[in-house]
Amino acid sequence: VPVIMVGPGTGLAPFRGFVQERLHAKSAGKPIGDTMLFFGCQRSEHHYLYKDELHGAKDAGALTHLTVAASRDQASKVYVQHHLRDHGEQVCQLLKKGAYVYVCGDAKKMAHDVHVALEEILVQHDSKTREQAADFLKTLRTERRYQQDVW
Repeated sequence: VPVIMVGPGTGLAPFRGFVQERLHAKSAGKPIGDTMLFFGCQRSEHHYLYKDELHGAKDAGALTHLTVAASRDQASKVYVQHHLRDHGEQVCQLLKKGAYVYVCGDAKKMAHDVHVALEEILVQHDSKTREQAADFLKTLRTERRYQQDVW
C-alpha cells in the first residue's frame, strides 16, 4: 500500500515507525508500496532530525521519496506544502493507487495548508473541480486513508 507522510519538526516522530516497518519488511523480501516523506524544519543543519536514518532508509528502498523543506535555508521560506505541490503528479498517482495520507504536526497553519495543497494537486493533476477534490479528500477521511495527528 502506498503511503504519503507529511511531518514538519517533531511531526516526524510517528513516521519513523512507518519507515522502520517498511525497512524491516523490505529486508525480509516482502513487497512494500511507494513511500513518500515530506519533512520540514527551519534549518537543515540544526533541525534535520534523523537525517542519517532517513537517508539510509531511502538508500535501502524503504523510502521511495524523501523531501526536506528547510524553511530558513534560503531567502524565501519553503514549507512542506510547497514540496508537496512540486511533486503533485506523483502524489496524485499514488492517491489513485490507494495511498494513505498521514499528516502530523502543527494544527494552526501547516495541516490546513497541506490540505489545500492536496486539493490543488487533485485539481491540477486529476482534472477535478475544487468541489470534487474536496469530496475526494472527504472520502479518504471516511475510509481512514487520510489521517491528521495535529496539535
